[in-house]
Amino acid sequence: MDNNAELVRLEEFVDKLLAKYSQLKEDYHALQETLRERDAECADLKNNVLQLSSERSEVGNRVSGLLDRIEQWEAGQAASSAERSGPSGSIQGSLFSEDAG
Repeated sequence: MDNNAELVRLEEFVDKLLAKYSQLKEDYHALQETLRERDAECADLKNNVLQLSSERSEVGNRVSGLLDRIEQWEAGQAASSAERSGPSGSIQGSLFSEDAG
C-alpha cells in the first residue's frame, strides 16, 4: 500500500510539473510574440523619428532662406531710401539744398 500511495503522489507531482511546464511554454511564446510586436513598433518609431528629423531640417533651411530674403529686401529698402534722400540725409533736406534751386 505504501508503494501505491507513493506512486500516486509521484504521479500528482509529475502532473503538476507538466502543467507548470506547459504554462511556462505558453508564457514564453506569448512573450516572444510581444517582443516581436515591440521590435516592429520600435523600428516604425525610429523611421518616424528619422523622417520627422529630415522634415525639421528641411523646414529650418527654408525658414533660414526666407529670413535671408527678408534681410536682403530690408537692406535693399534701406539703400533705395538712402538714394532718394540724397546727401543731406532726408528728402526734406534735399528740398532746401543749394542743388535744388
